[in-house]
Amino acid sequence: LHCKATFIDQLKSGALGARTIDEGAMDEKNGMNFSEYMAILSGNTDLLEKAKLEKRIAALESERKAHNKGISDSKFRLQTISHDIANNEAAISRMKADASRYAAVVQRDKDGNPVNNLTIDTCNLRDEQNMGIHLQGLAMKTDTHGQYKRIGEVYGFPISIISERTVVDGKESVQNRFVVEGHYKYKFNNGFIAMSDTHAACMNFVNALEKIPGIIVQYEERTAKLKADVPQLEAIVAKQWGKEEELRGLKSELAALDRKITAELAPKHETVANSTDGEEIKVENTTSTEIIETPSKSNEEKTTLVAEPYIPYYSRPIPRNSGGYKMTNM
Repeated sequence: LHCKATFIDQLKSGALGARTIDEGAMDEKNGMNFSEYMAILSGNTDLLEKAKLEKRIAALESERKAHNKGISDSKFRLQTISHDIANNEAAISRMKADASRYAAVVQRDKDGNPVNNLTIDTCNLRDEQNMGIHLQGLAMKTDTHGQYKRIGEVYGFPISIISERTVVDGKESVQNRFVVEGHYKYKFNNGFIAMSDTHAACMNFVNALEKIPGIIVQYEERTAKLKADVPQLEAIVAKQWGKEEELRGLKSELAALDRKITAELAPKHETVANSTDGEEIKVENTTSTEIIETPSKSNEEKTTLVAEPYIPYYSRPIPRNSGGYKMTNM
């Protein structure tokens, strides 16, 4: 358990990388973790309170992290949706311009069906059968090497063909698609013309233009769904985490408790017990130290306790042969 606690502490302090780990519950009934268990065994209520504060702070920080991650994801989603909405609205505007242009020039029969107004640049014949055969020949023999190439027009909209490489049964081959060009390239039957019906082959391009209103409706529906998510995402992004003050208060309380525990565990001043009255006397170091030297005595001096007479210095006689000054009593 001690090794586990050390490992957890290293993870929490970032010594083993920026990551967090939950100590888990040692007791299935009350859900105590190792820190709380050790605090109870120590008998120190401050340690127990510290363990509870750390557990609460860890839970709040985890909650704040999840909140911030949710906001970040919502911001990214909101930016993506806003970008898609702008692109869709721009596409709708351009397609509506193409639809209006087509509606202004299209000719229809008595049943309301569009009349084919196809012209092919490399075909001089204007009947549907010959133009259909010519289109089918272009579909089988043309190779534009991945580039769009004009072949004619319908109601003023250019018609182009493009060759694409494909692999069929392990062999590379070329397939051609036909498009009608406006602000966008419109296709009918995914750009493939009918190879068994010349009338259907010629009507491919008019049918592509007839699909524009339906495409506009699809884009409008898609844009409406995207816009419906915007208010909810904006509300999530604008939402603030409401427990920041609580977390700050708990951290301040934990810091104060740490200082209290540290002060209690700090080493106390050395004391000396008084042998007479049992009081403790503090020993303090002073800046100046008084050193008392005891003069050494000879063995003979140690054996006698008789005190010699004391003669004042100024009353002592001055030897005759000293050559010094004569001292007189003051």
